[in-house]
Amino acid sequence: MASCVLEAPLRMSVLSEVTASSRHYVDRLFDLDPQKVLQGVIDMKNAVIGNNKQKANLIVLGAVPRLLYLLQQETSSTELRTECAVVLGSLAMGTENNVKSLLDCHIIPALLQGLLSPDLKFIEACLRCLRTIFISPVTPEDLLYTDATVISHLMALLSRSRYTQEYICQIFSHCCKGPDHQTILFNHGAVQNIAHLLVSTSYKVRMQALKCFSVLAFENPQVSMTLVNVSVDGELLPQIFVKMLQRDKPIEMQLTSAKCLTSMCRAGAIRTDDSCIVLKTLPCLVRMCSKERLLEERVEGAETLAYLIETDVELQRIASITDHLIVMLADYFKYPSSVSAITDIKRLDHDLKHAHELRQAAFKLYASLGANDEDIRKKVSSRKCYYVNTNFYIALSRHGV
Repeated sequence: MASCVLEAPLRMSVLSEVTASSRHYVDRLFDLDPQKVLQGVIDMKNAVIGNNKQKANLIVLGAVPRLLYLLQQETSSTELRTECAVVLGSLAMGTENNVKSLLDCHIIPALLQGLLSPDLKFIEACLRCLRTIFISPVTPEDLLYTDATVISHLMALLSRSRYTQEYICQIFSHCCKGPDHQTILFNHGAVQNIAHLLVSTSYKVRMQALKCFSVLAFENPQVSMTLVNVSVDGELLPQIFVKMLQRDKPIEMQLTSAKCLTSMCRAGAIRTDDSCIVLKTLPCLVRMCSKERLLEERVEGAETLAYLIETDVELQRIASITDHLIVMLADYFKYPSSVSAITDIKRLDHDLKHAHELRQAAFKLYASLGANDEDIRKKVSSRKCYYVNTNFYIALSRHGV
């Protein structure tokens, strides 16, 4: 039977280290004086910040059920309920085992119920905690969709503050996995409710709204065809996305905008010969393949570019002659480097982690580049790199070329 405490092996190791002060924090939650309970929660909040051992201790000692009880009691002051939500959010920012323990305590229904409160600060605290839980890989995305009224209420809360906008968009972008989720969000007005957030004064809100559209439009013609006709302050969304591709914008914004435009192009909402694809999106994605970019960015850039040009011969030809792309891709096979192995263990670990992803991304892009044009295949061969050439033709064969 599920229990909202840590899993057995970890629980045994933690129990031996539980301190008297940890017990004191939990004991104070049961005080008969509401002010002492509030102060106890505030002290607990300060104690767990950046302290995973303390978080584990408090979970083992049963703090979570009591915090949830206080959070849900209408007799609790709004300040107390808000502080409880903050502490629960901090516990969720610990380990994956912490999140599992919170889920076992049915924290999501309690927090969703909290969103019905008229108090904005409490709503924001509940949303922040929900955001932290939903972005964890151990949280099933379907938990967001079990009650049909939840999505409607979240859409309504988008207008409350920039924090509700940021947290809700982040929840949507992480919980939108596949066509079923896309359809639910689309049918609840996600496009209309989120579009205006792309011009928010808050960068975080703009970025999370952009990520929402990236996952909503991916391999979804219905969403893509809708996006191309939506305007915000007199500007169509594709024009807004193009502005976000500019070199002076943060890299994550450039990449995510390029993904939106790529999905819209693949869905047929934007022509492959449109200037926003040929002159903006494609060059942006090629830039992301440069060795000046972080390894993670290079992987995402190459994979997105491969998807963009996969079925269009002219885009394949343009990409092959843009910024020495084929030469850049050869660098994807140079990780981990011998230098990093000697000078920086952390960098070596990072390179090892991403080496496989880099190679796979390069294979995908090579396959897309050479899918239809023999001249491009010859360019790869002319690099005289046996390892790259061999795997290039393996990649082509996997794509049926």
